[in-house]
Amino acid sequence: MKVTGIIAEYNPFHNGHEYHIQQSKERLKSDYTIVVMSGNYVQRGAPTIIDKYSRAEMALRAGADLVLELPTCFATASAEYFAYGGVAILDKLNLVDDLCFGTESLDVLDPQDSAEQVDEAVRDLTGQFGKIADILVDEPEEFKEVLKKGLREGLSHAAARSKAVGEILGEEYVTVMETSNNILGVEYMKALRKLGSSIKPDPVARRLSSHNDTAINEGFSSATAIRNAIYNKYDMHALGSTVPEYALEILMDRYLVSFPIFRDDFSLVLGTELLKAKESADLTKFFGVSEDLANRILNLRDDFKTFVQFKDELATKNINRATSSRALMHIALGITETDMQDMYSKDSIKYVKVLGFREDSKALLTEIKKTADVKLVTKLADAVREGADKMLLQNIEADRMYRMVAMNKFGEDLRNPFSEEIVII
Repeated sequence: MKVTGIIAEYNPFHNGHEYHIQQSKERLKSDYTIVVMSGNYVQRGAPTIIDKYSRAEMALRAGADLVLELPTCFATASAEYFAYGGVAILDKLNLVDDLCFGTESLDVLDPQDSAEQVDEAVRDLTGQFGKIADILVDEPEEFKEVLKKGLREGLSHAAARSKAVGEILGEEYVTVMETSNNILGVEYMKALRKLGSSIKPDPVARRLSSHNDTAINEGFSSATAIRNAIYNKYDMHALGSTVPEYALEILMDRYLVSFPIFRDDFSLVLGTELLKAKESADLTKFFGVSEDLANRILNLRDDFKTFVQFKDELATKNINRATSSRALMHIALGITETDMQDMYSKDSIKYVKVLGFREDSKALLTEIKKTADVKLVTKLADAVREGADKMLLQNIEADRMYRMVAMNKFGEDLRNPFSEEIVII
């Protein structure tokens, strides 16, 4: 049995994601593909535009065999935590052979290139990612010194880290770390090394649209562009050129019932939580809230109008918008620094929620039950009765929040986390 793993958000699912799943099966000759997917919140520090079960259904219709949920604490965190959580789950299944992830560095490949040429390019890039990951895991003295120097010069941590890697390995490695998917690729490699995992990394080229492109393109558009189009009340039917037909059907079916959800729909929730803070210590307890950010929040709190307006207002040279957005989402959801310290470990993952699977993939589920060091949850009530861990309980509360916001926005009675049914196709 050959099994490939994918870690994803699918926010929302589009043609590029379908291509990725198909490539993972074709290139690696996989019998089964397992997707570890963010639940109702994503790494941008935002709610997903459409709920996790809808996105799981899209992935299954695209060819995924099993969709598991990446816990909220990892899904809303920086690339390091996001990657670690996803890799740790795949590793605990004890039957995943490859981790297939997208990268911009292979976009230069011609579709007519031979399999041998593609394999050579993949090997070269994997080698580069591996060298960077080794330095970031081992942190040799030379790296630490250059990193400290960069931080003293006022560089952001990401820029200082990139500069340090470049000084040790060469400037071409700085270019490798300039895009979000490549940064994730390096973090996947770091996680594999930290866990001593036998899973083999296998990057695959993205197609046509980069991660943060904002324009809708025929065929392939980024999730960012699609979200922006939906936010700006773009003709939903016109998205048919950039999302698969089955995905468009699901989007249309949920439109103005439970979708779309945006950051600003959480403005009242966030604003209420911010008003509770009396001093910086009330905020620094939340994951990702530094002393500087806490003080900015307290100083600017009376200017709060909406989630997006406030996360932009908090941004500075040293606090980018992604950092402030993630921190604000952690405040809204109550995810603390202590929570992450407790959960940032392979051994902390004891339960993994199943979001959906294909009927013809039952053999995969049977095998997982034999090999896995983690319990697959199909019924939340059963897991809670058994004494579910903090991570799963935190997920349930985050899902309740998402449901409450969606019901308030659309006036629809939506299923609670305990009555939601996993997707089976």
